[in-house]
Amino acid sequence: MKNFAKLLVIFSCTYGVSCFYLPGLAPVNYCKADNEKNNCKSTVQLFVNRLTSEEHILPYDYSQFDFCTASEEVSPVENLGQVVFGERIKSSPYELKFLEDASCSQVCTKEYNVNDKDTKRKLDFLLEGIKKNYQHHWIVDNMPVTWCYNIESNRQYCNRGFPIGCYIDPKGRKSEGCYLSVSSWWCSLCCFIADSCF
Repeated sequence: MKNFAKLLVIFSCTYGVSCFYLPGLAPVNYCKADNEKNNCKSTVQLFVNRLTSEEHILPYDYSQFDFCTASEEVSPVENLGQVVFGERIKSSPYELKFLEDASCSQVCTKEYNVNDKDTKRKLDFLLEGIKKNYQHHWIVDNMPVTWCYNIESNRQYCNRGFPIGCYIDPKGRKSEGCYLSVSSWWCSLCCFIADSCF
């Protein structure tokens, strides 16, 4: 009887191990392109999310601005929390390769004609977004892209998201986006505006 009790205790200790899976949190293995196999990828997906501003309450979908868009729309499955908080995650045109350095690769070109009502409307909306300090929110490997920059007293401030551009008001005051170091962050649109662009 003592041996049976010991055996029961041993089996109950070893059998009690279990695991579970949280949707959206599955690990992804990455490798260089020349070592790519079924269990690892060389392309790291970058997704875009809605744009928000600390100065204005209304968020905008990425597609509402005239930004470069992906040729094929592959959106990740959003979880309930993302849906409740209004996340609008979409695929992006940006291509990232694992362990490959790249800087400011051209994705697309946009031209605006102020005499054409449609392009002028798109440009005006973009400039208004820059003035109101709207922020990109990108997601790489299921993690938000964070922009860190130095502030007074040699301290660093980190923000989840980064400005879509730079606005300089008529008095010469610069918006947050003007303090970006292009060498240390993703290339973005910078537009310097005095009274108006036209």
